[in-house]
Amino acid sequence: MVVRRWLIVFLLLVPLALRAQTEATLEQWVEETGDEAAAGELSDEWLRLRQHPVNLNDTLALERLFFLSPFQRQALRNYILLYGQLLSLKELQFVPGFDSATVALLTEVAEAAPYTPPRRWRLADGEHTFTTALGGTVERADGYASGHYAGDNLRALAVYRYTLYGKVELRLAADKDPGEAWGTGNYVGYHLMVRHLGRLERLIVGRYNLQFGQGLTVWTGLRPFNMLGATPIRYGNGVRPSATFYEEGYQEGLAARVRLARSVSLSAFGSHVDGTTVAGTHLDWRHADLRVGVTLAGLWLDSLPVVRDYVYNQNYFRGQRQLNAGVDVVWRWRRVTLFGEAAVGGNGAPAVIGGVALHVGDGLRMGLTGRCYHDAWQNRLAQPYTLGNGAGERGLTLDGEGRLPLGLRWQGSVDVHRLTALRYADYSPSVGEWMRLQLSREWGHRLAATVRYATRLKERNIPNIDSTLYLGEQTMRRQLQGEVRTEWGPWRVAARGVWCHFGSEQGEPQQGWLAGVSARYTRRALQATAAAAWFDVDGYYARIYYNENHLQYAWSIPVLTGRGLRGYVLVRYTLGQLTLAAKYTLLWHPGAEAIGSGDARTEGPVRQTWMVQLRWKL
Repeated sequence: MVVRRWLIVFLLLVPLALRAQTEATLEQWVEETGDEAAAGELSDEWLRLRQHPVNLNDTLALERLFFLSPFQRQALRNYILLYGQLLSLKELQFVPGFDSATVALLTEVAEAAPYTPPRRWRLADGEHTFTTALGGTVERADGYASGHYAGDNLRALAVYRYTLYGKVELRLAADKDPGEAWGTGNYVGYHLMVRHLGRLERLIVGRYNLQFGQGLTVWTGLRPFNMLGATPIRYGNGVRPSATFYEEGYQEGLAARVRLARSVSLSAFGSHVDGTTVAGTHLDWRHADLRVGVTLAGLWLDSLPVVRDYVYNQNYFRGQRQLNAGVDVVWRWRRVTLFGEAAVGGNGAPAVIGGVALHVGDGLRMGLTGRCYHDAWQNRLAQPYTLGNGAGERGLTLDGEGRLPLGLRWQGSVDVHRLTALRYADYSPSVGEWMRLQLSREWGHRLAATVRYATRLKERNIPNIDSTLYLGEQTMRRQLQGEVRTEWGPWRVAARGVWCHFGSEQGEPQQGWLAGVSARYTRRALQATAAAAWFDVDGYYARIYYNENHLQYAWSIPVLTGRGLRGYVLVRYTLGQLTLAAKYTLLWHPGAEAIGSGDARTEGPVRQTWMVQLRWKL
């Protein structure tokens, strides 16, 4: 027992690797927002980039790097125009706007190779990729025995993708989830995208998403998360394909972006999905480092939405038509970036967000963002930066990053907000705070470590009392985690520890901890990963999220509660144009009679899942 405690303390005090920023961001995203579907979209995009790295000398392909801002893309284009094509990724340190964190991300998903634009198109030069997978759970859930699930416990998927010079992309996808019957209610989606053809910048037929401004007027699909230390500024990509298996919030129909003049572009879109019609336009004007956009979008429902009357949803949208409009701006002047958007919702209520980011130099960056959303603001197409439900939120965020002595790098963020509109589980105006701080250190390219602390204060209804009283209480969730990673030859090993505590004014406190280790071996065509984590968590409020390596299109972040062990083994082998991958996962709760509840309940203390995947690239 003493040895185990000292092991946990060591893991917590040892500072995460910068190269693990992506995995940590995904885990933190789900933990703070609950938006697992959007995080899954980001994960799939990242895996696709790793499998098909972007050649930075192909300046038209830079749009695939969704985490780069328009200013960074333009700065890289200007650098290549002045000095010629990049000879190495190390040159990025000389390009304005590229910090160490961005360069670290690019080393995983980009390359600097000689590039010559093709003189003409040939369909035979395109690249075909076919991916199929099959998986399931070894233990049978109660829902299958009771007949509540219509199908078996297998998950099956198939994806075909064709790309041509980065200008044409066709994707067809089908997916059957566990519990679904074959051929009934399964997911089927597609999109055809053509881009960079004269004045036609982008044309999409099929499923797509819309991303304009700061998300106050129209934003569907992937919602950028406020990465630790980064100002929550957004650079909308306009119209873009929907993620392969993102089954909520997407649009389906036709969308296009056309360049009207050298500095003016017009986007137009029309969609009809599940009884909802969306249509609108976005006018974008760019000049040097100034970008201004105007968005107008309408939404029509085939029938009135069914909204039950609760205390917290009195301002929910209950009509059949909604018209939204907004103006957004991003202006960069030397080391200062100003951004913002003002919008009017379907009922005339306003919403505003704006801020400033300052790059002081020598790795120091600071940012300040404010937001004010009216209590009655309604917009079913919006996904702005918010820590509540959007409506009735006023908040201020201070963020920054920089260097410290002894080679340390810090990243931090503090957000204070007031929610004047009621929301689920909080039937009165409330206040909240969210503070995060991270320290990281690298020793060459072989060893890196980080420690992160986060605390979240928010109010909620006091549970288990007469609901008509609507009494509230203050809650606090604190989490400390640390990780150390080392790379040596084909091996990459990491050790991680997490401690979490949840407390409230009236309820009993809950706490939990996790200690884990993972190892990855890469040698030519073979990559094998094994990981295991032991955890002990009192209850759901002290839950710990555990991110894993996964197969493409099969992403998840498990929520760990109770006491037990979770581990997995993933093997991927490439033979020519074929890649075969398999994953096995084990969850063990010692002494438990069952795992889960309801139809998802399985008998016994063990739950096992498996999946095999084949990818064929032509």
